Amino acid sequence: MKSIVVPAILAVAFAVSGLVVWSMGKTEAQLADAHKQLALLQYAEAGAESDDALAASPLVQRIGGFGREEQTDARHVRTTAEYWQAQYAALEPKRDAAGSLTETDPDVLLHGANASFRATQTETERNSALRRLDGVVKSYGEVLKANGGSVDASFNYEYAVRVRDNLAKPRAAQARAAALARADQAESDLPAGPTLHGRPGGPPAKTDMAQFKIVIPKRGEERKDDPQAGKGGTKIRKG
Repeated sequence: MKSIVVPAILAVAFAVSGLVVWSMGKTEAQLADAHKQLALLQYAEAGAESDDALAASPLVQRIGGFGREEQTDARHVRTTAEYWQAQYAALEPKRDAAGSLTETDPDVLLHGANASFRATQTETERNSALRRLDGVVKSYGEVLKANGGSVDASFNYEYAVRVRDNLAKPRAAQARAAALARADQAESDLPAGPTLHGRPGGPPAKTDMAQFKIVIPKRGEERKDDPQAGKGGTKIRKG
């Protein structure tokens, strides 16, 4: 009897071990595929693969080594995929009954704040947009509390504050700023509107550009004859 029981127990143990190892490999492959689809801009497929990886059985997660870091990685892929699919409502930060954040992952919070800002761009009513921008600024502040070294969160925080403050200005001031921008654009040889390199820049308002002088470097022999700075006179071609 013992000769039958022992092999049977070993066979069951090997079968369970094989199932766990197979599940581990499948889960790791799903996470790798999620990153691949994200790199290929196939966001729906990336989100689906990350969800499959997160759905790994608890046995695989405990024994198979699919631990906290892998689960966090899968969540980041899914969050990124949702953001680029404009699923902004799904990225809204979760809060408890008291209004406190239940999410603590800085990357997830950053995507949520970015999604909130994107959602404000479709707002047509000024006061409503201002209220939502106040919430956006607060969201970026919460990201910085979770990760004070986030450069993206710091930049976006400042940008959201400027957008909100500009929107809060009286309409007359906004009209004057728009008129100045159009006048500057008319004098520029750049195309109108955003370009491949971003929105056209320019000097700050009310800046006297005449105070800036153009300095032309001297030739080597000119510096020997006169070490003082030149005035950019007409060059005389030699030879």
